[in-house]
Amino acid sequence: MLGLRQRLEDAFAGAAFAEAGERDEAMTMAGVRQCDASASDIFAAVAFAEADCPETALEMLGCAPRRPAPSPVCGFLESVGLGGVHVTYGLAEA
Repeated sequence: MLGLRQRLEDAFAGAAFAEAGERDEAMTMAGVRQCDASASDIFAAVAFAEADCPETALEMLGCAPRRPAPSPVCGFLESVGLGGVHVTYGLAEA
């Protein structure tokens, strides 16, 4: 939770500098960089991100992922020692 708090503090500090007209300093403080993608590329990347394809979305924007992609296995399965087991869920009528 401390990481989220620090990111929020950085974003608000960056917003204060942006309001004062210090664009470069604001971007540095907020930890963001300018994106050279077109509006159509951004909308397409959003569609891929919403379809749970973040790697494709970042590739369309010309960005490298900042952190490794999450494991495709559910955190619950890993925590109970079933990380490598293929699990299928289904519904049965009673």
